[in-house]
Amino acid sequence: MNSYVNEVKDQLKDWKLATLVLVFTIARVVYGWAWMKSGIGKLAWLSDGKLNSVGKIQTMITNIAGPEVSRFDPLMINKIFAAISENIFLGMPGLTDALVVVFEIGVGLAMILGFKVFWAALVALFMNTQFIAGGSFNNFGYIWTNIAVMNFVKQTELLGLSGYLQFNGINIFNSMQPKVNQDMAIQTSK
Repeated sequence: MNSYVNEVKDQLKDWKLATLVLVFTIARVVYGWAWMKSGIGKLAWLSDGKLNSVGKIQTMITNIAGPEVSRFDPLMINKIFAAISENIFLGMPGLTDALVVVFEIGVGLAMILGFKVFWAALVALFMNTQFIAGGSFNNFGYIWTNIAVMNFVKQTELLGLSGYLQFNGINIFNSMQPKVNQDMAIQTSK
């Protein structure tokens, strides 16, 4: 643990890196806490007997597959995702409710711990785009946060569990790591 702390201290002597690490570590924890709180607040979905996600999914389908939107959809992405949402997510709304809760808590934990932040941000980005399509426009800032975190993942994870594990040569899911994470493993092991 001492060698990891010393290595991080050496890297943080560069004030630009130190600033990015500080900003993104604080942002990661605050953002993770928001996801955790949201998921914990939805735990009641698992036992209230309601199908809580159905209304949002139906609104999302209307918003992304309406005539004004779908007429300018050259790759048919909106129509395809609307069909998936209608036939899969609406076809198993109880499971969809559970998946929302599990993924929100999972994204929150990953962000707070600094573990596989790129993948957590990617899942969060997918969920946020669906929430926006369903009418929750307060997720607009979350989308930009996800993009920033994904682009600065090395700095975001340096003071996290992934940074510590990679420093010690432990590469969990190594074959699935994006190039960004592989660069961090090389940089922190020097």
